[in-house]
Amino acid sequence: MLANLTAAIELVATVQNLAFSCLGIILGFLFGALPGIGGNVAIGLLIPFTYYLDPVVGIVCLLAIGKGTSFGGSIPAILLNMPGTSQASFTAIDGHQLTQKGQSKKALHTALYSSVIGDLFSDIVLLLVAAPIAAVALKVGPPEYAAIVLFALLIIGAMVGSSPIKGMISTGFGLLLGTVGRDLFTAKARFTFDIANLDDGFAIVPILLGLLVFSEAFVQLRKETAGSHQDIALNGMALSRGGESLKISELIPLLPTILRSGAIGTFIGATPGLGATVGAFLSYLTAKRLSRPEDKIGQGGLKGIAAAEAGNSAGTGANLIPLVTLGIPGNIEAALVLGAFMIHGLTPGPFLMEQQGPIVYAIFLSLIVANLLLISMGFGFIRLARYALAIDKRILFPLILLVATIGVYATTRQIFDVGVMYLFGVLGYAMRRAGFSPLPMLIAFLLGPLLEDGVRRALIMSGGNPVIFLERPISLVFVGLAALTLVAMIWRGVRNRRIDAAAASAAD
Repeated sequence: MLANLTAAIELVATVQNLAFSCLGIILGFLFGALPGIGGNVAIGLLIPFTYYLDPVVGIVCLLAIGKGTSFGGSIPAILLNMPGTSQASFTAIDGHQLTQKGQSKKALHTALYSSVIGDLFSDIVLLLVAAPIAAVALKVGPPEYAAIVLFALLIIGAMVGSSPIKGMISTGFGLLLGTVGRDLFTAKARFTFDIANLDDGFAIVPILLGLLVFSEAFVQLRKETAGSHQDIALNGMALSRGGESLKISELIPLLPTILRSGAIGTFIGATPGLGATVGAFLSYLTAKRLSRPEDKIGQGGLKGIAAAEAGNSAGTGANLIPLVTLGIPGNIEAALVLGAFMIHGLTPGPFLMEQQGPIVYAIFLSLIVANLLLISMGFGFIRLARYALAIDKRILFPLILLVATIGVYATTRQIFDVGVMYLFGVLGYAMRRAGFSPLPMLIAFLLGPLLEDGVRRALIMSGGNPVIFLERPISLVFVGLAALTLVAMIWRGVRNRRIDAAAASAAD
């Protein structure tokens, strides 16, 4: 580990790495501060252009966007009661009440400190636990790995989106997409329909940008902009004029809440399928249950802001734990970063830690450095926040679509892939309108080949006997968990239908 850390320091301490970390943070601030957009759009847009950068620099830039977004989403939540991201919804509860009392600056400073400390906590945990987990993962064989991937896909499909059934349908479609191209073992073409461009399967970048960026742009363009420019201007003027800054004497009592919420957010972030919103919710709920009347959580209390921001920001580093050690992304941001790894010829998983240790640790250390940049840049961004809030989405999103088109073509040099992006953009938009989340489909598309490889290798080991998945303890545990997940989904679906039927009967 020490040798990897020494080599990693040389990769981290470069002007280029610091410059692109700053760029990522600025983009995260900007996109996080625009209600309804989020940093995933920015990450998706930048992925094609990171192809031309050093792997460490490119990936760190993308991860820095996530860090900037974690704090940036709190700005419209506090100033306008319009959360820039879903996880900032709990920040808005206490934050906007403080704005109405003329204490917006103190609320924003609390959000900034809490976001940085919570994020830093998860980065340190990532640095300490990644190698031991990867070492254990190296001991698992194809049956175990296939069972782990299957369980992860079921969890993500069941928990992401409005309905477990819709999530599983999305997952199944993603697995089918992953089979397009040449067979992993026989090299025969599958589901290519004699289209030469599909011989190697669908390219990653067009699918990523189509499902996540294009579809999100279409959804946002349909929405009416909440809040007027007058509201934005008034809150911006209030921010520039006033209120007190957060004092050190006020920050110190918040530290136990921040650290506890950071631990909760780290655990939630490391669990595939849960995400930062759940981390923010559980952190806020825990803080409220443990609070005293004078804390005023829910009534404009600083501890409410601290808990929510530390809880959601801690997921930024934590979501890399299953990604780097097992190759399993747990949320949209991790799925996008997985795509970036693959573009650079790096396959996340236990072998990545063993074969590319300096690169992995350079990414870990860069995340810690990015936190220091975040807190220094955050105060400046707070002063400029009103200008970011005033950007017209009707101008922004067409520009996003143009940049996405250029990015795909710059990466693949194929007009065909630009068309693929448009096609999946329309598909992603239709899915969102119908209540389907594109995320399970995207993750299944990325992990499908790994699942297929694990299953087929396991069957080769056993001479075609599927009992091998039940004979080995680790695979048996995860197969059992997968079965329980399916049973729970079916039971939940039946229960919800009965509730709906009873409600309909009562209404009649």
